[in-house]
Amino acid sequence: MSTGIIIVTPVYNDWQSFQLLIDALHSLSEHAPYRVDRVIAVNDGSTEPTPKLKAFAKVPISILDLSSNMGHQRAISIGLSYVEAHVSGSDAVIVMDCDGEDRPEDIEVLIGRLQQEAQQTIVFAKRKKRTEGPVFKFFYKLYKLLFNALTSQTLDFGNFSCIPYAFLTRVVSLPEIWNHFSGGIIKSKTPYVSQGTNRGERFEGRSKMNFQDLMLHGLSSISIYLDIVSIRLLLVSALFFGLTLVGLLVFLIVTVISPVSVPSWSSLLVLSAINILTLVVLCSFLILLFQLNQKTTVQLPPKTFYKSFILKVSDV
Repeated sequence: MSTGIIIVTPVYNDWQSFQLLIDALHSLSEHAPYRVDRVIAVNDGSTEPTPKLKAFAKVPISILDLSSNMGHQRAISIGLSYVEAHVSGSDAVIVMDCDGEDRPEDIEVLIGRLQQEAQQTIVFAKRKKRTEGPVFKFFYKLYKLLFNALTSQTLDFGNFSCIPYAFLTRVVSLPEIWNHFSGGIIKSKTPYVSQGTNRGERFEGRSKMNFQDLMLHGLSSISIYLDIVSIRLLLVSALFFGLTLVGLLVFLIVTVISPVSVPSWSSLLVLSAINILTLVVLCSFLILLFQLNQKTTVQLPPKTFYKSFILKVSDV
């Protein structure tokens, strides 16, 4: 018996790639051990006109037109919330980009791993090798190290994933996925595994995500751990503050007792360091207090408000 899947994919001014994705899904599904029950395209405020749905009609499609450009992560949250509320009867939900970098042929790999796990976990696609340039690779490794250092978690996969339909209500009930989908899954301790896949080539054109967008995406993943991050920053800054005080004490002893001459500017340097570290400690403490205060406010999950951002739903 084939596995029924629903595909959720954000689209922003990339309708040619979306058409090629539909063609690939139609071609693959003819011989794959799964069936595509519906593709949910989340039109994330595209400025280009949406082609007529009949042009895509090789598989069932719904296009959700959003009121504005919400960003990749929020478009995913809205799409998943819509599926949870309005689409049923499938076994799993695939989250993927429509540009070809998430390869349609890897859907079968993710579903195979899901079946191995008895549909008791989310399966994320982890890149076995990356084809980006050296600058991107350097900053990506730096980002992974920073994320691990600040959160004690490892994040080495993106959004391409296979979610058991039984997990969907739990996923769209997580407030954190509104800012970062995969980071929110990790923080919630929802069961997940990663499956090695290769990065595909874009169907059409160039990526619309620039360096600034990548930075915001990375910082968004860290922001959902702000409570943990602020505690760690406070402890580290307090440690350096203590070490600086010890250094000041040594400086005073050397100045008063030792015959060794000390440069006059060294005292100014030590006092400046103490002032800077004092500010860092205070800022970290204030950030921690702010984050703890936010815990008194109930955060709403995407499933409770996603409808506010959908202008229109068009079905084939």
